[in-house]
Amino acid sequence: MLALLPPFLGLDDDKPALHALWQRLLDEPAITTTVMEDLSMQAHERVLGWGCSVVLPPADAGALGLLGDPPCPPGPMVARLCRAWLGGQPLPTARALGEANAQGALHLLNLHYTQRPSDLADPLALAVLAVANDAFRFAVGGWQLAAMHMEGSVLDQPMFTAAGFPVCAYAGSGPWSTLPDDLRPVHFGITRRAALAMLPGTSVRQAFDHYPPRFRLSPSQRRLLWLALFDDSDDALGSRMGLSVHALKKLWRGIYERIEDVAPGFFGDEADDDGKRGPEKRRRCWPTCASGRRNCAPGPEPGARATRCVAPACATRAMRPHPPPREAVGLPDSQPRGSP
Repeated sequence: MLALLPPFLGLDDDKPALHALWQRLLDEPAITTTVMEDLSMQAHERVLGWGCSVVLPPADAGALGLLGDPPCPPGPMVARLCRAWLGGQPLPTARALGEANAQGALHLLNLHYTQRPSDLADPLALAVLAVANDAFRFAVGGWQLAAMHMEGSVLDQPMFTAAGFPVCAYAGSGPWSTLPDDLRPVHFGITRRAALAMLPGTSVRQAFDHYPPRFRLSPSQRRLLWLALFDDSDDALGSRMGLSVHALKKLWRGIYERIEDVAPGFFGDEADDDGKRGPEKRRRCWPTCASGRRNCAPGPEPGARATRCVAPACATRAMRPHPPPREAVGLPDSQPRGSP
């Protein structure tokens, strides 16, 4: 998986430590990662694309020089940020993210996006990119963004500008300025004001379309609803959340009651089933989460806890959802199979 880290980041010497870092980052509410894979290929060849991003409250974004309009950071950020995390710098807490999200003050920094078929004249490359765009829209759907940023190399510029990212030059210059095109970083950035002035349609523009949560579930309810997308058993879900079967069922009942309060008739004939038709109710809940993250993203309540968002990877030829392979995202063996 780390073979897809773009060369311009200059992190090749840090890859052994990065593997352990990614295991930790996947449990951070600020991190979003998406994987595109072709299920018809061998396991070690099927990952065709990988992207990762972090959401930052204003204080963290300001430390990187991202608060301008247009945003012009002093120099390359992603490698510096990754090394800071390797050194133990903490990521934003769920509470800080929830408060900034409620204020529409979050900054999304796309750490990287790389796909193995990169020639956009190749139909497979376009198919991977289309799936990546869908996964990206799903992954960021719950964030209320003030701005979005990305770093890539000069060679990435045609793809990123076509997606709607304008180039925002670094405020300063440095050794990176004279590197060859495949190693010279470029900053792309756009504020909400500039994005909303664009016509709808691009991935960048759609990332700023915010829809408030409909049901306003509690942090633990959101976490359960998200994990349930992967169709694990109650035993696996309880183990993942550290809950007994009884506590898990109580949590499900709370979700059903909250949804029914907001949308009477949501469950139809299954509303009064005395707990006997839980699986059917659960399946009715899934589109609530699967259609977007807005019901599963951190809210403004104190202590909001969001699960990480690993958007379901997709088979690029079959175009059907599939959880990311465990070996691709470095999940520990103790996690239930199929967990995000």
